[in-house]
Amino acid sequence: MTNRSRVELNALPPESDSQADPAQTASGFNDTPRTHEVTLVFELDARDAPRLLRLPALQARRTGALRISAAGCIWHDTADHALATKGLALCQDTGRAGVWRLERLTPAGPLDWLPATCSPLLAEADTFGGLQDLPQDGLVPAAAFTGKCRSLGLQLDGGPGRIDLLDGAIRGVTHDQPACRMLLTGPPADAAGLATELAAAVRLRVPRESLAASALAFARGRMAPARRTGAPSLPPGLTVSDALACVIAHLADVILHWSDLVPDASAPEPVHQMRVAVRRLRSALSVFRRAAVSGEGGADWLFDLSAALRDLAARLGIARDWDVFIGETGAEIQAVFPADRRIGLLLTAASRKRVAAYAGLAAYMASQEWAMLSLNLALLPTVRPWERTGSPDVFAAAARLYAAHALDRRLKRLLAPGVDLSGLPAAELHETRKQAKRLRYATEFFAPLFGGKAARKYVAKLADLQEVLGKVNDAAVAGHLMGQLAGGADRAFAAGVVQGFGAARGLRAAAKVQHAWARFTRASPFWD
Repeated sequence: MTNRSRVELNALPPESDSQADPAQTASGFNDTPRTHEVTLVFELDARDAPRLLRLPALQARRTGALRISAAGCIWHDTADHALATKGLALCQDTGRAGVWRLERLTPAGPLDWLPATCSPLLAEADTFGGLQDLPQDGLVPAAAFTGKCRSLGLQLDGGPGRIDLLDGAIRGVTHDQPACRMLLTGPPADAAGLATELAAAVRLRVPRESLAASALAFARGRMAPARRTGAPSLPPGLTVSDALACVIAHLADVILHWSDLVPDASAPEPVHQMRVAVRRLRSALSVFRRAAVSGEGGADWLFDLSAALRDLAARLGIARDWDVFIGETGAEIQAVFPADRRIGLLLTAASRKRVAAYAGLAAYMASQEWAMLSLNLALLPTVRPWERTGSPDVFAAAARLYAAHALDRRLKRLLAPGVDLSGLPAAELHETRKQAKRLRYATEFFAPLFGGKAARKYVAKLADLQEVLGKVNDAAVAGHLMGQLAGGADRAFAAGVVQGFGAARGLRAAAKVQHAWARFTRASPFWD
């Protein structure tokens, strides 16, 4: 049974018997292909489906005739959604004589389910009775999909491949929701390269959830749960290569999840969470850079990705700065001067800046540039280009040892100012804040490799230090923002008030910096 038919869509014809394994990876988009297969999954607009199969990139690789078959699936659950609550989906494949399958709705581990790959299959049987440990009573149809599947064999550089295009609708009580997914099976390097080539002609979107999760959420009138949230957490025993794959897979899922919510966000949380995830990923790439460029090959993938993420971080930073100003400094000033017209006008101008920043983000999220960045980001954990550009010995080594050396280097940079920060110039204090942030992100995802209370306490003290240093930086940010709101005397007065408030808040925070610094510098690194 192919991973393609059994896991993602549960609706495709059974003519292939190849075994695709999303957990296995290749070393680069154009590296020597490996013998195993992977099935990559993408969403696209149903109107692009007929054109997709006619693209020269596919026609040049096609083998055999196009096959079209009916496809259908009914997902079952209890009335209280017991299976979905456990992160499970039970499917009856109506296109294959009623075969039953049990699959995951969310990843169970760091490398359990990589972005843009099929959801893990837990069990499969010809009859419902053949599945174990499921509710025997109370199961009812919870969601359904019906449509058709177009399948085309491909000859890829590393061996045979296949494209399956599923086009149909998720059925609801009052209305239906179109669903169109492309499944591309083949050697990982070839499949990833072909997906990138197709994405230049047809907009492909990395699914945020499986078709099962999308259908069950649609039936319940809610959003599907995020695949991953927060900071990545590395389990013990990983190699350096696996650790990097874990971090990128986790943060890619987080970034893609929040990117969907940014354009229509009425609150600051989506931009904040996406920005933090981008920062964490940039920090991770910096931590692993020494390993990724230590081989004989180039590392264009790393430099290109770093540049794209830097641009994305800048776009998010503009919106986030206005969110913080309006929600914190602006709100504080308005509470003190509730009836002052000049303050009101300045905050209105700031709100217009925020709206413009969000409009710019929305336009970027709709662009081909973002489509390609999100696609490449999602494919990295499957392709693992660092195994080609870096040292095989380094990437095969234990992640725990690499982490200790990386954390030592970051801690040394942070401690460079010495024991006393009270007389440190603003520029050097700002650099200290950046080094604290970089060390914190590294400790967040490396700490589980070491475990124990010492790691948690160390990370907490580092977080406190970063927090107070960030408060000091807010004054400089407020002054920079006021420079973008130039105007007449009324605006100058209001901007002066803002800068005064910001300076006062910065002074209060600065008084706490030395205390937080002393507490942190007394802490013993948990990786020693």
